[in-house]
Amino acid sequence: MLEGLVNTLLSRLREIVASETVIGKPIEAEGATVIPVTKISIGFMAGGSTNPDETKKKIDGSGLGGGAMIEPLAVITIQKGEVKIHRIKEKASGVDKIMEIVPEIIEKYIKPAREKKASKEKN
Repeated sequence: MLEGLVNTLLSRLREIVASETVIGKPIEAEGATVIPVTKISIGFMAGGSTNPDETKKKIDGSGLGGGAMIEPLAVITIQKGEVKIHRIKEKASGVDKIMEIVPEIIEKYIKPAREKKASKEKN
């Protein structure tokens, strides 16, 4: 019984977390394309037990619970060949801050190091 519940739950979760849910379907409006971006958090648990008592009757128990949260993060707009990301949340998390500085780090440190290595290998 518990296995059937878990399988049903997992199949429903697959539907919820389809790629169209995270990166939404593009919406065309007034010459622009708008694409919603969301964050999905899902948690669930399942458990069961079988415990015979002294009278040889079987006592079975099982439980299943879960929850999901879909949070809008940003909207991507494409207009006249220009792509922009508009964040919905004002406060950026640590991961967001890191993602913002990654291009700068690549330009400042990694790219020159690769160029230096390539010139050494060339000579």
